[in-house]
Amino acid sequence: MSHSRTAARLRRLALLGALLLPALAGAQESEPVSRTLPTLTTLSMERVTLPGGERLGLVGSSLLFAVNDSLAVGPAVYGAATGERGGLFVGGVELQHRLRLGRNLGLATSLHAGGGGGGAAPVGGGLMLRPAATLFYELGPTLHAGLSWAMVKFPSGQIDSRQFGLVLAWQDRFRYYEPESEGRTAVSPRDSGLGFDRIAATAGTYRLSDGSGRSIGLAGARADRRSGIRNLTLSMEAAGATGGDAAGYMEILAGAGWSFEPSAHTLPGLRLGLRGALGLGGGGAVPTGGGALAKATATLELALAKGWTIGVEGGVVRGLNGTLRAKHAQVWAGAELEPAFDGGVERRGPVVRSEWTGALQHHARVERKDGSVGPLDTIGLKLSRYVTPHVYLAGQAHSAFAGGAGAYSVGLLGVGVATRAHEGARLGAEALIGAAGGGRVATSGGAIAQAMLWAGWATASAGEWRIGAGTVRGVRGASMRSPSLELSWTKAFGFAGR
Repeated sequence: MSHSRTAARLRRLALLGALLLPALAGAQESEPVSRTLPTLTTLSMERVTLPGGERLGLVGSSLLFAVNDSLAVGPAVYGAATGERGGLFVGGVELQHRLRLGRNLGLATSLHAGGGGGGAAPVGGGLMLRPAATLFYELGPTLHAGLSWAMVKFPSGQIDSRQFGLVLAWQDRFRYYEPESEGRTAVSPRDSGLGFDRIAATAGTYRLSDGSGRSIGLAGARADRRSGIRNLTLSMEAAGATGGDAAGYMEILAGAGWSFEPSAHTLPGLRLGLRGALGLGGGGAVPTGGGALAKATATLELALAKGWTIGVEGGVVRGLNGTLRAKHAQVWAGAELEPAFDGGVERRGPVVRSEWTGALQHHARVERKDGSVGPLDTIGLKLSRYVTPHVYLAGQAHSAFAGGAGAYSVGLLGVGVATRAHEGARLGAEALIGAAGGGRVATSGGAIAQAMLWAGWATASAGEWRIGAGTVRGVRGASMRSPSLELSWTKAFGFAGR
């Protein structure tokens, strides 16, 4: 009897285990494991010598991702901050190799290759090469300071300068999930990705205070992140001219905002605040001088629904070494990227697929302001975030590096659709609108639209290679209209989302 009772109990336990194991396995699968990559963010300052002895203050920033213990690669942007060339921007890719020399000393050698121009600087087609060597001293476990020697050269232009500079760098961790975890619930003890919690599309105007009555229309984007201090957020923003005869004007600023809820009970979701920002801007005959800008605004925002916010701002903008004085007004619509942007306790949400893409575009027939038509090549960075398994929102920035239009730059926002991968192959399409100008390209006021069809081939170790074909054209008038080809490389990540 005892043996039969024991056997019956074992059968019942086996049956219970068979029922519980799949559920336990499903519970384990529902919480994906995050991964991290070491990152290095740099800020550099140097004075470049232009033809005729003219001096230009150049500020640069890069975000480098570790490939191994000594090699890192990532996007970088450089812009004019002092002198008379406000509006000169160059974006591209930077590769860095690090060598430890001692307990607190290190030597970094790097190479930046990118495209851009502006401020009527003699950049030719826009390709800039910047090899550099930097001697770093570790001020702490994550903060480093250094002295650099760099060469700034535009091979098709007239700028060829060698100079010393100062560099600050800080280390961090880039946290992500495998893109195959898309849709599964993740507990987020800290921010994933670059730590931004909200992205917003912006539209605004500058009304110049020089008596001309001139108004400049702007379109752009802003990314916000919590600072760790109650009610205080940090931000990065970029915008370009879409009207007001200022095609080619562009700005990039870093800022901070403080806001509060005047009445959480009677007006839930309404916040009032102040925001300030510093950065670089110029081009489009906007009098920014050397390019340094400051902006101060009063803000009002309203949470319409969970994860979505709209806002309005009004204030002033000033050129720090130019004559720019203007009143500023802006509206924006924002979407939360991470769980609990408002500082809530629960940080739990689905894994959302995001894609980072480096792209080369060839525009076959681009009209210049003098009536001539010719090809134009750009280098760019594209960021995409999927809102469904097949639909994504996209932001892009491109700058010319060939075609004799070095100051030409583009910023675009839009939507795309893509198929699921089948044996590594995917198809997609996207439609975008934004601002472009500079380099004597006829963009009909600055507003442009781009449509692109693409095909991609992915491998587990090498990301996804894509080829695309489409068209780009000016929104106002028919002067900017050209077929376009694109070659790009994409890396997908999973981030915690709403």
